[in-house]
Amino acid sequence: MKVLIASTRELCYFSGTFFLNRIQEELETAGVEVVRLDFTGNETDFSDLEEYIGQQFDAIIDINSKLPYLIDENNHRILDVMEAPFFNYILDHPLYHHGGLSFPIKNYYAIGIDSYHCSYMKAHYDNLKEVFCLPMAGTKAFQTKAFPERKKEYLFMGTYLQDDSLTHKIRSLRNEINNATYQLALELDASWNEEKEPMEEALEKILLSYSGGRTADEIREYIQDVYELSGFSELLNHMFLVDQKKRNERRLEFLQVLAKQGEKIDVYGEGWKKTNLTSFSNVTLKPGCEMGHSFHIMGEYQKIFDVNPLFFKGFHDRVLSAMANGCLCVSDMPLEFDKELVKGENIVTYKRKNIGRVIEELAECPEDEMAQIADAGHRLWGQKYTWKEHAGKLLEILRSVT
Repeated sequence: MKVLIASTRELCYFSGTFFLNRIQEELETAGVEVVRLDFTGNETDFSDLEEYIGQQFDAIIDINSKLPYLIDENNHRILDVMEAPFFNYILDHPLYHHGGLSFPIKNYYAIGIDSYHCSYMKAHYDNLKEVFCLPMAGTKAFQTKAFPERKKEYLFMGTYLQDDSLTHKIRSLRNEINNATYQLALELDASWNEEKEPMEEALEKILLSYSGGRTADEIREYIQDVYELSGFSELLNHMFLVDQKKRNERRLEFLQVLAKQGEKIDVYGEGWKKTNLTSFSNVTLKPGCEMGHSFHIMGEYQKIFDVNPLFFKGFHDRVLSAMANGCLCVSDMPLEFDKELVKGENIVTYKRKNIGRVIEELAECPEDEMAQIADAGHRLWGQKYTWKEHAGKLLEILRSVT
C-alpha cells in the first residue's frame, strides 16, 4: 500500500504536524509506503504536489485539509486529477470546515473523532462517499514519574480566546452577514444549553419555531429567504463564534470553581492572563507549549483537569494522553463512546451541577485510590488507544475503500 500524507494546515501548538508524524511512523512500521508533503504557512506554494500527479496512491490523508480548494491550470480539482481516495481528517466540529467539505470531489471521504460530528457530515455533505469515526490516540512521554512522586496540583492545558463581546466579534469578523443572521447568533447564544445537546440540534429547534417548516426542503427555503444562505450547513458555519464563545466560557467557569474551592492549579495555555484567574494565589498561569512537550509535563502531575470541547460521543486526545501518562483524568466528557470507560474506575467525571462536590471528594480521596483509577485508565489506553492501535484501525478504513 502507498499513501500520500499532506500537511496543509497547522493546528494550535503544532498538534497537526504532531498527529501526522505519529500516523506516518505507525503506517511505515506496518509496512506502508508513505510519501510526506508539508505545505504549512500563510502563503503556501502547493506546486510540489504537481510532481505526484500520475503516481498511483491508495490513499491521500490530511487533517482539516486545504487540498479540496486546489485547482490546476485547467480548472480541475487537483484531488480529482490525482484520482486516489482522499481522506479529510476533521479534528474540530465540521461546521468550521464547511467550505472544504462542500466541494464535489469524486473520491472524497471524511474521518471524524466524535460520532455526532460524523453523523452531521453524513447528513449535510452528500458529496462525501463515506464518513468514518476514529479518535486520535493518546501519547505517552518517554519517561514519567511514579504516582506518589508527582505534583499534587491540578494540571490544565488549553487556550482561552474569548473576546469581551460576542456582538463585537460577530460584526468585526463576519460583517458580510445580514441582520437576521446576526440576530440568530445572539438567540442561539442565549438559548443553547451546550451541556445537553449539540449546537446543530439547538439551531434546528430555533429554525423550526421561527419558520414553521417541518421538512428539510421547507427549512432550506426558509434559510435561503431569510438568511440569504444556501442551507443549514452554511448557516451553522456562520454560527462558529457562538461555539467558540461557549467553549471558552465553560473552560473559565470550571477553572473558577476549582480556584474558588482553594485547589491549586497549574494552567498551561495562552490568553488566561486576561481573565480573573490572575487574582487567585492558588492558580499558576504558564505559557502554552508545543504538543510534543506537553506529554512530558503530564507525566509530572497526578491529576489532569479536562474540559470537554463540546463533544457528545467521542474521545478528545487530551483524555487519552492523560491516561497514557498515568494521570488521574478528571473530565466532563460523556462516556457513551466506549462502554469500558467507567466513572470512578478508570476516569473521574463531573458536570456543571456537581463539579464542586466531585472536587471536594477528590480532595478527601486517598492517594492510593486515585493511583488505582489512574492505573486502570492507563491499562485501557494500552489495550485500545495507542498509536499502534490507531494505525491498525486507520488501515482497516483505508483498505475498506481501496
